[in-house]
Amino acid sequence: MSSFKRLIINCGASRVTAAVIASHGGSLRIEKLVSEDLEYDFSNEEAILPSVGAALKVLAQNHKLSGKATLIIPGNQVLTKTIRIPHIEEAKRAQIIAFEAQQNIPYPLHEVVWDSQVVGDDGVEIEVLFIAAKSNLVDDFCGYVSAAGFTAEGISAATVLDYNALQFAYPELDDDVLLINIGARSTNLLFRNPEGFFVRNIQLGGNSLTQNIADSLGKPFIQAEAVKHKYFGAKNGYSEDDSGAQLLNTCAESFMRRMSQEVTRSIVNYRRQKGGAAPKRILLNGRGSLLKGLAEQLSTTQKVPVEFFDPLQNVTLDGSIDTDIDVLRMQTSEIIGEACRGMVPDAAGVNLLPESIQSAMAFVQKKPFILIAAACLALVPLPAWLAIKSADAITSEQVRVIQAGLQPLQSSQAQIRDAQAQAEVASQAIQRVEGLVNSKSNWIQFFAELQESLHLAEDVWLDKLNIVREQSADDKSSYEVLVEGQLLVREAVNGAENVNEDALADQLKSLRASFEDSEFIVSSHSPVITWTKLQEGLNVLPFSINLVVDPAKPL
Repeated sequence: MSSFKRLIINCGASRVTAAVIASHGGSLRIEKLVSEDLEYDFSNEEAILPSVGAALKVLAQNHKLSGKATLIIPGNQVLTKTIRIPHIEEAKRAQIIAFEAQQNIPYPLHEVVWDSQVVGDDGVEIEVLFIAAKSNLVDDFCGYVSAAGFTAEGISAATVLDYNALQFAYPELDDDVLLINIGARSTNLLFRNPEGFFVRNIQLGGNSLTQNIADSLGKPFIQAEAVKHKYFGAKNGYSEDDSGAQLLNTCAESFMRRMSQEVTRSIVNYRRQKGGAAPKRILLNGRGSLLKGLAEQLSTTQKVPVEFFDPLQNVTLDGSIDTDIDVLRMQTSEIIGEACRGMVPDAAGVNLLPESIQSAMAFVQKKPFILIAAACLALVPLPAWLAIKSADAITSEQVRVIQAGLQPLQSSQAQIRDAQAQAEVASQAIQRVEGLVNSKSNWIQFFAELQESLHLAEDVWLDKLNIVREQSADDKSSYEVLVEGQLLVREAVNGAENVNEDALADQLKSLRASFEDSEFIVSSHSPVITWTKLQEGLNVLPFSINLVVDPAKPL
């Protein structure tokens, strides 16, 4: 089983949490977990990035963390839209998604970094979750990450990661479930059913309660945050008859009513868009979910059981981690969801790392291999050079010997012939290397012509391409290219009996003729068509075509 070790950093709105997670087989182990609270005016949204950058530097300096890391940004920093596109092959999907997304987001597409996740496919339409973030925000964020000594190998959105954590923690779960993750600035609502999931982010979180308290008490936001933690925390600093207790309870009740209303609105929206059943169970997560009475309020209004979600099921903790386990459960859901992406079926996840940074990282990773390949290529002429140098030395020696008359002429002649034979072998080796270099450009042009033929034919793709090389008795080579692919039969939707098989065969013959137009192909065999899948009700028609390559222009 595969194993890995990753550094995952969750950059929330109120704290930054970093975890070193090791995986072996199907299990996860948190080897190190540290957290730094953000210190900034929570009412000033522009102050969050500098505060995140400062927290990342503290993590790097005080906890000796560095290197490659996967970053998670909160749901309030991304735009999430569910869109529907026609069922098409994956190669054309990105272009359609981009077109549909542009009609549904308030920004020009070139101003955002975006990715998508397929959440449903009924064979007619594909349901896609479109997730985007402002490009300038991501660029600034990457700058702070780099300044702290980390290299971002991916930027994930917290919006969808709870789906992975839910599958990993409760693998046997088959009910319709609503997971509510209440953060500082926003709340992620994840609807999970046996067919997939649906997400919604609402701008209501723990800071909303703080702002309500600040407005009611006439205090600054920071002081109201301290009052909130003091009163609603585990160590309540107020007595029941305190003059401010009733006011704080009123603020809490108002927050719970708003949360309950938003949950109801989200359930209605989910059922209208997905046509699914109402959740039979609600799971709570996030530190905001610890507000006393919230679970009972939601259970009463939604008339379903409400429990706290434990993402640490099936996860082991290193003995050096001394954080309270209840606190860990409330702040590790997204981290576990990112860590187990490759371990759960149909995992959710996007990467909002700009393509320019991804390309630069890919080049850095390939640089050692490129250097090794260049060194090997530079050494290719060395044997030939050494052979020629050796032959030249032998020839020179023989000339000297002949001129001096110290050796018989016959012996000298034999040595010269041996040297010439070595040079001929070296020359043939060089010619073979040059042939390989030339055939590389032939392959590039040939693939371009294949792609053009498929583009013109439409509804056709290739699954396999094999090369058949044969050497005849007279030392002549013959080449054939066997291409296997499938044709999308749109008429099959109305029943296999309505399909015109002759027309399909003619369409494949036309594709074969297009292949023969290539300057590298001299002829081809008739397409071999497999009608089985079409007769079984599938709307695809497998085929194979043998293309005979021109020996004068070998591949």
